[in-house]
Amino acid sequence: MPPRRPPPFPKSLFAPQGPLSPNSAPPPPSPSSIHPEYIIDSHSFIKKIEPTPDPIYDGLDPSFPRPPVRSAVQVKMDVSAEPAQAVLGVKPFSIHPTILNLTLVTPPSITNIAKGAVDIIVPSTFPLSEKEWDLLEEAVNALDGCWGKPEGGGSTPVTGENGKEPGKVVISGILPPPLTKTSTPLLNSEAYNLHLARLANLSLHANVYLKALPPVVDIVQGKESEGKWWDDRQELERVLRMYISPAIEAFGTHRIIFGSTPALPLVDLARVTPIPGELEQPISNGEWYSVLRRVVTQLGEGKEELTGVMGGNAAKVYRLAH
Repeated sequence: MPPRRPPPFPKSLFAPQGPLSPNSAPPPPSPSSIHPEYIIDSHSFIKKIEPTPDPIYDGLDPSFPRPPVRSAVQVKMDVSAEPAQAVLGVKPFSIHPTILNLTLVTPPSITNIAKGAVDIIVPSTFPLSEKEWDLLEEAVNALDGCWGKPEGGGSTPVTGENGKEPGKVVISGILPPPLTKTSTPLLNSEAYNLHLARLANLSLHANVYLKALPPVVDIVQGKESEGKWWDDRQELERVLRMYISPAIEAFGTHRIIFGSTPALPLVDLARVTPIPGELEQPISNGEWYSVLRRVVTQLGEGKEELTGVMGGNAAKVYRLAH
């Protein structure tokens, strides 16, 4: 007996107004309608006076909501420095990061853990070379080795501050890296393809997180052939998407963390980088939130993912209330 064919679907299902018609699916939400539930600024430097009560909303469309700032993370390069009373109106949590020495193999000290996380700043004004990527990878491997050693000669690996939760490595300065080219020449440049390949390798460390911070540009290097191309905001955001999109693809939105300032103040960055240059910050600290929100939502991420990038991931890494 031949198998019986299932009954056909009613043609009404595929009618122009039917539930299975090509136009029946609701359109995706507009990027302008997607906003995080709250914000945690994971990278700010000590300031005596805040310029405005809500400086991270510069450039944000007046009709857009201002999500509450639940917490902030202050970067203290001097451990003896007194923290400011408040950042963005909230009590700050302080970190003391390690600046990666790009000329020597100097793994970060395990003593720089803050609530189970180690912050590494990559001080560069140019995209990283193969050797510099190797140094960063060695630093991450060294930290993994420290956390993986048995405690007191036992068999239980030390994976975090309390021996239970895995330690986390938070890297600043490579998302985005220092900008040098417009989108078209960047696409085929060796430095960009090296960045993508090594970023993918770095993402294989499940405990590595990236801070998404305002970009910096070396003025001399950046305008050699194109002039000050970063003054064209559309082109600048196009270049940012070329870095942020593969980072999200490799790390996922759950390992990207928003911060409002560059990895180091420009004066300090020019002093510690192996190749000093004349630096410019094309997007202000106050405007970075609105730009990053727009870029992430234009890449198709929803409210839950955006909330993670803008605050939820920092809350988990630094164990902050939110």
